[in-house]
Amino acid sequence: MSAEHITAAFGNGIDSLTESIVYLPEGVHEIHATVNGKPQKRTVTVDQRVLASFAEDLASRLARNVRPFAGFDHAAGAASFLPKEFRYEHGTGLVLDVEWTSAGKAAIEGKDYSYFSPNFLLVNGIPAGLAKHGEIGSLVNEPAFEAMEKIAASHNKQTEQHMIIEHLTELGLIPEGQDPSTAMEVAKAALATLREESVAAAHAETIQAQLDVAVAEKDAAVAEKDAAVEKVDDLTKQIDELTATVEKVEDEKIDVIITEAVNAGRIPPQDDATKTFWKKSIKADKSAAGILAALPAKPINGEVILAGKASAENKQTTLTGIARVEAAFKNNQQ
Repeated sequence: MSAEHITAAFGNGIDSLTESIVYLPEGVHEIHATVNGKPQKRTVTVDQRVLASFAEDLASRLARNVRPFAGFDHAAGAASFLPKEFRYEHGTGLVLDVEWTSAGKAAIEGKDYSYFSPNFLLVNGIPAGLAKHGEIGSLVNEPAFEAMEKIAASHNKQTEQHMIIEHLTELGLIPEGQDPSTAMEVAKAALATLREESVAAAHAETIQAQLDVAVAEKDAAVAEKDAAVEKVDDLTKQIDELTATVEKVEDEKIDVIITEAVNAGRIPPQDDATKTFWKKSIKADKSAAGILAALPAKPINGEVILAGKASAENKQTTLTGIARVEAAFKNNQQ
């Protein structure tokens, strides 16, 4: 016999907020309930056998993304409490530990609701567990259920599978029209591919980021090198300009020395070779200027007068050109 979906009240009164409620009272009960959407009468036997199936079904629903809950009047809306755990108490029956919501607390404390009506499966008169979807029960005010409609939509196996297929299609894990018998395998394979692609993409992003950093560092190094080269070029240009200025000043000083020597008669005015000789000599060695200054001055009465020596013993035959230079060197060394 297939399981019947029971929405019923056992007259379980709730007078105050407690951490647990009686979900199904122990014993044999004849109840008026909504059975698969229609009001009917059933005999229900509640003993310790019922605990295993209810505990297993609650654990399964708690593990899913959509939390199990209790409502109000078996109608869509706010949750009155959240189920935590089933246990069986001899003499009492199947007890459910609960966590009250703010709406549930307000309803009980304000005495807006007084009873709890369970929503469960029934097989051969024995409660067989929770429905796979929807509320597990509701707070109600009327424990007689001859005219109450069932809140939960019909979720048979075929409907549930169809919903799963639609969801997988929406997620893009299976194509439209996928064979239901292979849908889960196709979806798992697609999900595995997505994970691999995600890992590969993340790895590629990491490599690209490292490459971008390396390129940026290289560009910075090139810019720094170019700036350094430009600075060196500027400094080199400045040095060349300063060197040229110094050489010009030195040449001007040497020209003054040569002019003075010409005016003193130590170098003949037209003797360009001697002038060039002294310019090169002074430029190479500053002490050559002193040697030039030691050369004999202009002839006096046809005689050559050595610089710093005007006695008769210093009189010599008039000399010119290189001969005068050599004579000056010899005289300077005496």
